[in-house]
Amino acid sequence: MDEDISAAIARARSSFTKLEARIAAYLSGRPEALVVETSAELAAKLDVSPMTVTRFFKKLGFDSSAAARASSKNHMFGPGASRIGLRFERFAANQSANDAEADFAVAASGIRRALELRTSALWKNAVDLVAAADSVCAIGFQTMRYLADGLCLRLRYVRGNVHLLDGGDGVYADLLADPAPRRTLIIIDTFRYAAHGPILARIAAQQGVEVIVFCDEFCEWTANLTPHVLMFPPESRFFVGLPTGIHFALNLLVQDVIQRRGSAVPDQLQMLSNAQDAFGLFIK
Repeated sequence: MDEDISAAIARARSSFTKLEARIAAYLSGRPEALVVETSAELAAKLDVSPMTVTRFFKKLGFDSSAAARASSKNHMFGPGASRIGLRFERFAANQSANDAEADFAVAASGIRRALELRTSALWKNAVDLVAAADSVCAIGFQTMRYLADGLCLRLRYVRGNVHLLDGGDGVYADLLADPAPRRTLIIIDTFRYAAHGPILARIAAQQGVEVIVFCDEFCEWTANLTPHVLMFPPESRFFVGLPTGIHFALNLLVQDVIQRRGSAVPDQLQMLSNAQDAFGLFIK
């Protein structure tokens, strides 16, 4: 079927029952859920029966939920998914109905994931690695650079030896030439994934660097490279991902590193405050 899930829902919207409309609203706000959640998970999350989910996909014209999932994955991440024209058409179609509710659902999904991760052992390990390392480097590939930049700016108020990587020197010297015994690298990457991501992670891990990755749920290159992978719902509804979940999680990371480092934080903050006063950075 040569039609993505959003277009199929828009075409069949008038025929949905009340329960089917509930499924439609959820998938309109988060179309990528079809790829990462099973029919049973969708049914449980939306409080409908598995049979209702099956009938919903058949009403859209798919032979089964598996066929709908395969088609959706191909449309989102297949060979033509990166073409700007197709991405804009999908974005425009997604904005045609229930904008506020769908946008909120996407944002809420990312924030919820961040809060869920915060209670996990995976999160605690990440906080410990950032708080206790002798040096910390962060890199955000492509449009995620601003998140890495913001993270580093905030972490420098909390601890020393924090560096933003950009790969401009071609060899990531701030990380790979650093003699510090305990190093932590934070990588932020979302679709389309940067070719340097897995290469950098692999070389860093070989040097004994602890690698933490913040990424979307479709990111497969992290497998077998690091156990510290924090995945968030992708935001294919938008032409350019926000990304709300990762952004929120990075801010939570800073807060938890502050708590982990305790009394060392005021000393770091005082040193930077003295420098700010010396340069006259703020209005008095």
